[in-house]
Amino acid sequence: MVAIQNMSRASMALLLALSMALAGCAGGGVASGPSLQDQIDALMTEGQQLYAGKNYDGAIAKFGEVVARDGKYWQAYVGIARSYIAKGNWADAIANGKKAYELSPKGQDVIPVLGQALYGGGADALKNGRLQESVSRFTEYLKLEPGNTSAWLNVGKAFLGQSQFREALNAFTQGLANGGGADRAELIRGLLDGGMQAFSRKDFRGAIDSLREYLKFDSKNLSAYLNLAKAYWESGDRSAAVDAFRKVLEIDPRQTEALRFLLR
Repeated sequence: MVAIQNMSRASMALLLALSMALAGCAGGGVASGPSLQDQIDALMTEGQQLYAGKNYDGAIAKFGEVVARDGKYWQAYVGIARSYIAKGNWADAIANGKKAYELSPKGQDVIPVLGQALYGGGADALKNGRLQESVSRFTEYLKLEPGNTSAWLNVGKAFLGQSQFREALNAFTQGLANGGGADRAELIRGLLDGGMQAFSRKDFRGAIDSLREYLKFDSKNLSAYLNLAKAYWESGDRSAAVDAFRKVLEIDPRQTEALRFLLR
């Protein structure tokens, strides 16, 4: 009788265990850890908080953990790029900005962050004399923001630093074609500087092109007209040179250098 009771109890315990297991299945099974998306969301939040607190290395580490879990999670690359921008690490900022753009060219903040990285990298290279790198960075930037006059001004300066006068002229005129904005006076000055530098390097065609463009904006500049006239003279275009020297004398009848050329 006791054995029967024990067997009944064992059967009831087994039935109870089976019932609980079935209830667990109906309720979604045994509880598991956070999903991959939950992990990513938590890491992104931590990274953003660290970035807001100016702990940029910590933010980069958190966003890096996201990338380790999902190499196509473009939002993490945006976060990494932003953090490197804040550190002034332009090469890594650009690399991560480009990765975000590759994965999601229309993603939120992708183009602005990549643009900021390219512009910052170009400006840093220009400031430190890495002129070809500066040209490359600003050229890439201008594909994203072709109307940015400051970028046209800076790429023009970088070209001038390499004595690439035709390319500099094109950059300055492109900036002016977009209105010039707050950079208008500097863009016009760039045309004059380019003309003067080209003349000093005996690139007379480059000097003529830049000075003629400059004089559209400042037709009374005596020095510009005088150098234009001399550039024409040296290039062998004496007719154009005489006309330019006469213009010099209209501005200043006592200009002796122009008189000497005309009396030759």
